[in-house]
Amino acid sequence: MSDISELLSSVKADLTDRRLLPLVALVAAALVGAIAYVVIGGGSSAPTSPSAATNTPATASAGVAISQASPEKAVAEMTGGVSVQHHGSARNPFTPLPAEKTASTASSSSKSSGSGSSSSSSSGSSSTGSPETSSTGGSGTTKPSKPSTPAKPKTVYHVAVLFGALPAGSTPQTAQLTPYESLKLLQPLPEAKQPLIVFRGVTSGGKSATFTLVGEAILHGEAACLPSASQCEAIDLQPGKAEQLEYLTATGQPALYELRVVSIVSAKASSAAVKSQLRGESKAGRELLQHAGLLAVPDLHYSAQMGVLVFAAHHAFGARAGAAAHRRHGR
Repeated sequence: MSDISELLSSVKADLTDRRLLPLVALVAAALVGAIAYVVIGGGSSAPTSPSAATNTPATASAGVAISQASPEKAVAEMTGGVSVQHHGSARNPFTPLPAEKTASTASSSSKSSGSGSSSSSSSGSSSTGSPETSSTGGSGTTKPSKPSTPAKPKTVYHVAVLFGALPAGSTPQTAQLTPYESLKLLQPLPEAKQPLIVFRGVTSGGKSATFTLVGEAILHGEAACLPSASQCEAIDLQPGKAEQLEYLTATGQPALYELRVVSIVSAKASSAAVKSQLRGESKAGRELLQHAGLLAVPDLHYSAQMGVLVFAAHHAFGARAGAAAHRRHGR
């Protein structure tokens, strides 16, 4: 108890100190002013009228402002608003209003009617369009174009021969002849600088190969002379057969050559390949035949098939070169 009295005595001494007197006076003045404001203000304030109380928004304990509904149409804005409602019943705020439902119904009906009209117009246009195309006499109907048929492959012939000199004392079995694979048209043999024969082509079906004689020669063998045995300008030789040609050199010495047709093979080729083969014809051979006046083949002419010779209607054929042995070639 003595401790409390000592504490109060020290507080009193501190407040009555000269340095704290202005502060104590200021606090006392403020306290007196507050009491006077409460007394005077509370007496002059008038009681709030019920109408003002009903018109001012009330504040819920949760801090949500609640506005009083109008008497014409009462709508609850909170769960506990039934007590302050004057008219009407509470409604679910998530239920669409009747006006909105009517608008949505009208818009859906207009969409359905628009789609129906568009579908009917499209069906009508399609129904009216098809007779128009058919009424044009078939001009409106486009028929699919037929695919172009590829050109039929053509038959070409590849001729392989052996040709060369037979030295004295050698036999055809021991002679070393030069092979010529796939002869070109008008190709001179053995070479362009020393031409003895020129390849002209094959007869129909590739039965034989035809060669034009460039110089005078004595023939021995199995070839057929054209146009005749007495006037042999070309020889026709079948595969597997041979013909010997005897020439006189510049010194008057005889020189013997042998020609063997090894094979005549047919093959299918495109038009482009045939044209390429035609362009590959020997220019040297053509110039040689033109210079000698031997471009024409006696009793033969070229068919539509490239490199194929056909006999004339009446040809002197059947004379064998062997029958014309030791008979010189004359033009």
